[in-house]
Amino acid sequence: MRILHLNGFTEEDKSHYRRSILRNIVDSVAKMLQACETYRVVHEHVIQEKADIFMKFYEEIDLNEENAKLVISQEMANIIQEIWKSSSMQFIYEKRFNYQLLDNVKFFLNSLERITSPDYSPTTQDILQCRFQTMNIHEINFIYKKVDFKMIDVGGQRSERRKWIHCFDDVSMVLFVVAMSDFDQPDPEDESQNRMRQSQRIFKTIAQSDYFKNSSIVLFLNKYDIFQEKIRCSSLKKCWPEYNGDNSLEDCTKYLENQFQRCVSNKQRYFAFVTTATDTKNIDLVFSLAVAHALDRNLKTIGIED
Repeated sequence: MRILHLNGFTEEDKSHYRRSILRNIVDSVAKMLQACETYRVVHEHVIQEKADIFMKFYEEIDLNEENAKLVISQEMANIIQEIWKSSSMQFIYEKRFNYQLLDNVKFFLNSLERITSPDYSPTTQDILQCRFQTMNIHEINFIYKKVDFKMIDVGGQRSERRKWIHCFDDVSMVLFVVAMSDFDQPDPEDESQNRMRQSQRIFKTIAQSDYFKNSSIVLFLNKYDIFQEKIRCSSLKKCWPEYNGDNSLEDCTKYLENQFQRCVSNKQRYFAFVTTATDTKNIDLVFSLAVAHALDRNLKTIGIED
């Protein structure tokens, strides 16, 4: 929304994203090296030496410290590049759907020279690719089609939800975003649970909450591009064992949509869209449709027809 309806990002914003991007990179490389151990992938001797150097570097940084100044030196960037380009790492990358790995890893590692340059400033696409947890409550205000919008981004973690769910009893629209590609992933907060099923339970709680009984419920089924790729080598049965359709993209998408639709009792206030958040044109289109549906419903609610 900042990209589409405001003036993008401030230098302070970009500085924050720069740190997060560097964290995404080192965390992803560490995850792949750990996966190599799990799958008993053997590196060439020279790559193993560089992997050991990287892991020592990784273990000495604090990824949980918000204001930590993470720096990837040119020497370390070269080490990461050599590790990434090795046959063993490319092999483990191809197995990425079998373990938890950020979906931006290829994008960032293929741009490592640019990202680790001293004068690097994140581009719009870099920011869209960046991943970090939403903590606390963040608010932006903008005008869209002559309507004033106040968009409030809230924490998705369980510890954060308690801080906000009781605060919104007069919102016009709830926009819930779920990653379609999470259907075969464990929940990072509780690895005994499926991440998609947890999202579905949270969505049901929100959709059926009295706090949002007068709100339009808009669902963005996001990361459709990654879902298309994953569904070729995985199955919805990992999330819904009762699924008996084939593995076609159309059937899987329809079934997933229906699972969330069942959580909403009043279908007239529910709207769902398949999205790819890194595609700003796609988001602009579906947000426009979502707003049109919500405004139309609100007008009908107060007795004003188009």
